[in-house]
Amino acid sequence: MLEKNNLDSSVKQEIQEKLVRLRKLIEGKNLKALLLKRHVNFSWLTAGGTNVLCMAQDTGVSSILVTDDRSYVIVSNIEAPRMKEEEKVVAKGFELVEYPWYEENEMKIVREICGEGSIGCDITFPGTQDLSGEINRCRYQLLGTEKERYLWLGKEVSWTLEEVLCSLHPGVLESEVAAEIALRLWKKRIEPIGLQVAADERAYRFRHPVAFRNSARRLLLASVMARYGGLVTTVTRMVYFGTPSPEFLKQYRDNVRIECEMIALSRPGNKAVLPLQRAVELYQELGYPEEWKRHHQGGAMGYLPRDYRVDFECQENILENQAFCWNPSIAGTKSEDGFISTSHGPLFITYPVRFPVFNLEVENLHFERPDLLLL
Repeated sequence: MLEKNNLDSSVKQEIQEKLVRLRKLIEGKNLKALLLKRHVNFSWLTAGGTNVLCMAQDTGVSSILVTDDRSYVIVSNIEAPRMKEEEKVVAKGFELVEYPWYEENEMKIVREICGEGSIGCDITFPGTQDLSGEINRCRYQLLGTEKERYLWLGKEVSWTLEEVLCSLHPGVLESEVAAEIALRLWKKRIEPIGLQVAADERAYRFRHPVAFRNSARRLLLASVMARYGGLVTTVTRMVYFGTPSPEFLKQYRDNVRIECEMIALSRPGNKAVLPLQRAVELYQELGYPEEWKRHHQGGAMGYLPRDYRVDFECQENILENQAFCWNPSIAGTKSEDGFISTSHGPLFITYPVRFPVFNLEVENLHFERPDLLLL
């Protein structure tokens, strides 16, 4: 995978194509400029850069100002050297505007550049118009270079998660599993931004199980949210120590079938609500009529774990080269892999690399999906 130091023409081309999208928004809304403060939008517009200092914050340590003909990175003197040397924002075509850390004068700088007029922003921020929804939509369709980064991320996350799970033994702690996954991802400079691990009865009781010091006797479920270059993928795998009952194995595979049917309907041009509607029908047909009510079923992803979660009021259409991740669950089981929707069919971001697989045919599509790992 190319590091930021290896800047090439494809990076500049990617940034220019994204600036075209933003400038169409500027023109359509009759704005003087757009101010991007969220770190997801910094990563998106800089082709995989990062201005994250604290993962608990939505905004980054630098802002990007886009006008109809220029683009700027506005940053304090603390962060300016790294923005220039490591994020290479100047080499990428941005003008670096630096201010002393002890003077909070970002909007003064914005007004000096733009003068009077409306400024759109990706958050609610004094002196600007909140256009977060419209800016989010600029990110939805992935470019070719983004797809390359996404597929690299998915391969590494799939391998790391399954490698850890294949090495487990009865008695392992949930927190040990989370720690080992995080360690191996960080070694690859992949950020583990979310880890859920459930042993035994916790997999039945909680849809979002935070990892505790509980030991696994029979069953272990592990879900990972991982980020690289701003792009996020999510994935879930399950392990069983011993021999599961036929009923449990059937439930697991039914759960996977629901996900596959949702993926098969996630074609460009379809309403995003269509896979959800089919999932509800399948829960009923397969004998789990109430389970869909106990957890959301997923939605679009990209620079966030979910750009939007699909519910019955969702009016979004699925776009060409838009990333999705459905996560249907039944008490005790869950199925989840990221993919990119294309006119040629789903392009999987995460997929089984070491786990056993089983095959499904859905809507004239062949799926090779992860089976329950028996240890």
